[in-house]
Amino acid sequence: MYNLLIVDDEKIIRQGMVDLFSMEETLELNLFSAASAIEAQKILEQKKIDIVLTDIQMPKMNGLQLMDAILERWPHCKVVFLTGFSEFDYVYKAQKHARYVLKAEDDSKIIDAVREAVEEIENDFLIEKSLQESSRLKMLKRVQFLFDLMNGFIDNSCITQELFRDLEIKLDISEKINYVVVHHEYIVKEDYYEQLKITEDLQNLIERYFFINAAGVSFNFARNFIVILLQSENREFELKTINLYSAGELFQKACGKNFGMTVRIGISSEAVLLEDFLMNFQTVKSKFMRGSDDDILLIDNEFLSETRSDYGIEQQKNNIISRIKLMDFFFENSNKQQVKDLITEALELFENVSSIQDLFAVEVYYDIAVVLFQYINHYNLSDAIKQEADVASLFNVTLHSSWTEAFSYLLRIVDFLFETRSADQERHAGYLINKIKKYIQDNLSGDTSLDTLADFVNLSPEYISRLFKKNENINILQYINDLKIIRAKKLIADHNLQIKEIAIDLGFSSSGYFGRFFKSKTGLSPQAYREQL
Repeated sequence: MYNLLIVDDEKIIRQGMVDLFSMEETLELNLFSAASAIEAQKILEQKKIDIVLTDIQMPKMNGLQLMDAILERWPHCKVVFLTGFSEFDYVYKAQKHARYVLKAEDDSKIIDAVREAVEEIENDFLIEKSLQESSRLKMLKRVQFLFDLMNGFIDNSCITQELFRDLEIKLDISEKINYVVVHHEYIVKEDYYEQLKITEDLQNLIERYFFINAAGVSFNFARNFIVILLQSENREFELKTINLYSAGELFQKACGKNFGMTVRIGISSEAVLLEDFLMNFQTVKSKFMRGSDDDILLIDNEFLSETRSDYGIEQQKNNIISRIKLMDFFFENSNKQQVKDLITEALELFENVSSIQDLFAVEVYYDIAVVLFQYINHYNLSDAIKQEADVASLFNVTLHSSWTEAFSYLLRIVDFLFETRSADQERHAGYLINKIKKYIQDNLSGDTSLDTLADFVNLSPEYISRLFKKNENINILQYINDLKIIRAKKLIADHNLQIKEIAIDLGFSSSGYFGRFFKSKTGLSPQAYREQL
């Protein structure tokens, strides 16, 4: 749905254009009109207008001046000029920024010009990849990718060299990497800009000490946890642990001198493949952040084996814990299947665990249960859910005989929550649509614009337009016009009423536009329809 503003100082032309586009159901336009460029400016200050159809020659402020004001406030707005033969000089000046239609041309040309403007707007929505992306945009994409990668949200099979090149991550995924993890004291500053400056300075120190003869990437995994992935810039030169250890010592001293902060560093004892690092990362992080007497730790197989015995199972557990944090997002976006997939994955992971007191299974279960409970409270579903499930079982895992039963119970809760919310949404949508229909029926000869309907139900025009079309399979304008045809046929059957009176009763500015509307719907003029009755 797009907002079209019609501007013309001649009432008969202005109202005729409103009537014309009121009949054009395929464009789904929300119509506004103004009798002058000055009045149009006031509308532009209050509404986002997508297309302006305007006369050029108007008193006090002409169409070209209006176009300048439009493009200043709404640079993506499209302008269509209605022009006479004597105004070609104006058109020539405007043609770089607007399209034009001669007033003498038939209505189809005017509709086509607005349709082209709509198509241009929709094409503008298509994001074309720039050959030269800004460094800031690439940095944002890189940070998001690395965060998702470390949290296990991206499957290893999606990691390609082409992707790394696109994100400007200077690592060869076929070669081994050295990695460094940095856990630093988090210093809180009252001035947020000072806080950001510390983050920037830390990255600069990392560049200075760790990226000597090395390429790679460093990024903040958490507020006080930095990950550094490195490869030698020269294949003949091997990055040695002793070099990284030395760099770590210098980095620690620099942090102490510049910020007065304590820093702990973990360094891989040997280069590993990227996929091996990703598999071990959560283990490294959890062990490393628990603390140690050592300021610099060498991370080797012995270090890793102290906290886990099975890489695959450990990684799967850590992935689930990370993804549970996204459950709020899944719920708010009605992604039922993603919620169920997550719980099903947990079920499969723990179905062979015999003890109902297994600590990790308990942690995963209650993490999910907390999200479900928050959702129940947020949408006031506590009474409704009591009729379907024993809520006490949500926070008492011992009431389940096995983990299969426990996670299956959570799946039933999810089904109920989504079904209940869907039913509530359908009931509310039905209530709103019936309210809108009743208003239209009672005001068919008056103002039934999308803006008026939206104000009536206290919602946005865009929302009620989408809601109506989704539930009724036609847009609001089609519904209004269908009602007008039904009423028109009844009124035409009354031979005491003139066609002009019927046109006014149905909200048309002239019997001519009413006649064209009626014929477009029935194939007959109003008079011909009356004669055949």
